[in-house]
Amino acid sequence: MATSSGVLPVLKNTRRRVSSWARSDEYATIKLVVGVTLLALVLRLVSLGQRVAHFDEGRVAYWAWHFGDTGSFAYRYIIHGPFIQHVDRWLFAVIGPSDFAMRLPVAVIGGLMPLIALLFRRHLRRTEVVAVALLLAVNPVLLYYSRFMRSDVLVAAFMFAAFGFLVRFYDTRKPRYLYAVAFFMALGFASKENALVYVLTWLGATGLLLAKVLVLPNGFRDAVLFVTDTPSAGEIRDRVVGRVRGDIALVVETVRSFRARHDSPLGVFGIYVGHVALGVVLFAAVSLFFYAPRGAGVAGIQHPPAPPSAGSVGFWEGVTNPALFGEMLQTTVDRVVNQWGEWLNPASEKTLDDYERHLGVFVKAMAYASAPLTAFAGLGYVLDRLGYTAPRHLVPFLFYGGFVSIFGYPLGTDIGAPWIVTHAVVPLAVPAGVALAAVFRWGVESLSTDDETGVAIAAVVFLLLTVLVANVAVTRVYTNTTADSNELVQFAQPDQSVRQALTEMDRVATAHDGGPDVVVYHGESGDAYDDNNAYVEESRDTWDDAWWNLQPTCLEWHNTLPLPWYFAASDANVACENQETALGVRAMQNQPPIVITQVYDSTVPRERLRSAGYTNESYMMRTSGYKNTFTVWTHEEYADNATVE
Repeated sequence: MATSSGVLPVLKNTRRRVSSWARSDEYATIKLVVGVTLLALVLRLVSLGQRVAHFDEGRVAYWAWHFGDTGSFAYRYIIHGPFIQHVDRWLFAVIGPSDFAMRLPVAVIGGLMPLIALLFRRHLRRTEVVAVALLLAVNPVLLYYSRFMRSDVLVAAFMFAAFGFLVRFYDTRKPRYLYAVAFFMALGFASKENALVYVLTWLGATGLLLAKVLVLPNGFRDAVLFVTDTPSAGEIRDRVVGRVRGDIALVVETVRSFRARHDSPLGVFGIYVGHVALGVVLFAAVSLFFYAPRGAGVAGIQHPPAPPSAGSVGFWEGVTNPALFGEMLQTTVDRVVNQWGEWLNPASEKTLDDYERHLGVFVKAMAYASAPLTAFAGLGYVLDRLGYTAPRHLVPFLFYGGFVSIFGYPLGTDIGAPWIVTHAVVPLAVPAGVALAAVFRWGVESLSTDDETGVAIAAVVFLLLTVLVANVAVTRVYTNTTADSNELVQFAQPDQSVRQALTEMDRVATAHDGGPDVVVYHGESGDAYDDNNAYVEESRDTWDDAWWNLQPTCLEWHNTLPLPWYFAASDANVACENQETALGVRAMQNQPPIVITQVYDSTVPRERLRSAGYTNESYMMRTSGYKNTFTVWTHEEYADNATVE
């Protein structure tokens, strides 16, 4: 008790000082949210380039590099939205291609996401705004995938910002917010196609919200009273009639209120229609900038790539020459319609087992990496519905959107991956912030009344929350980032030990001159050849054939990802080999610095490589499967001077 008596005065004094500062500084909330945002940026930028690139990261990074290397770009839905390719292309030109550079845009935009909480400040208390910002900053799912070069965090941030500006327009009726909505929606659609799902989610949540307002305006209390009173048939009829009359009166009063506030309602409506039309133009302009082809367009990304001057009308040609603008616009629209049509085409082979598997991945990742936020989101919704906090439409709206996402995204995705949890976590952060702030306020109120038990309970809740989040962040975001046991890791992730080989390859490519820097070998053929795992094309006749300009074309390119990204970033000279004898001759005579083979390949001349002066280390290209292990053979002449990170 003595200890408690000594702690409470200190806490009370701290509370008085903080409350005094918050009351005297009208920008206190903004300053706190900015501080949280700076924390979010630091958490995302520290050791950003350490983890080895995932399959998807390597694939998209390669095409961003290809854009910068050739000057040609064309939208392909399989790479997702063009936003990251444009931004990374510019970054690579400034600071060079690297894992840090390719992830930097996602890290920065993910780190700035807590600022979006300020857009809801008319609907949330100051403590709730800060709580929402804090959850967006430290949630482990958002942390991990803000340090991952995929567009899920990008589309989540841009569409959440667009929604926030839509709320600001509702609050203020100022048209400038409509333009912000258009701008951020355009960025969202340029980031990833599932921006469309956000719009559908908003429409669905709006329907549920209207049902709540018109049917259960007082939340759960209406439903509870309706059941507990065991009404008669006449009472049920009277209640329904009364509810309908009340809803009609609500609509009539809303219309009258609008007419009373505006001298010319039709004129005001016309003005807003004009602003919406200009917003659509802004959306189209930003979208055109990102989606329009560059250089030789599609021909420039096919093999062999056409030069940028091959005759395609790209964005800059169209905007600088009015005579070509129509052709550029038509080319862009046709390409977008074609690619979006393919993306929207449902996979006919998808089964209930696929959905259950994808849902299982989603729920597992959410349970292990986002359990506190999910639990607090449910609590925040219940508090709102029961009236323990001031009922606000924003809270159930975003809870509906997040809750539906849990079941909707596994249905719409073709890959069961934990990154889709991002799209549920972001909207759920608002009801979760409401609950977190409520616990904080209850603790403060207990402190003001010397309720030691209440203070202790609130302190324990915050301590447990901090420990849980910190533990997941440390063990899932900053360590074990490629381990199969990590619920946030998707199976196409190479083991972190591959970094050593990649560092050596980069050093060799820089220092070595003359002949291939790397020789990739696979010698199986006939029935033993595995298209899904082999690194080298079986037939030498197809080594120079490819539809897209996937360099080196002799590789089974997608089986080797993310190695092609590292080959490109290191400017490595890569050759292929599929004959055991020929590889032995290369090893004895030409002695390429690095040879890459596969452990399951029975034709690898291991002893000849060792006798030629090669040492070897094996690594996992994926998190599981014996065929996903590859071996890097380094010649002693180069290995002696290698530096290992």
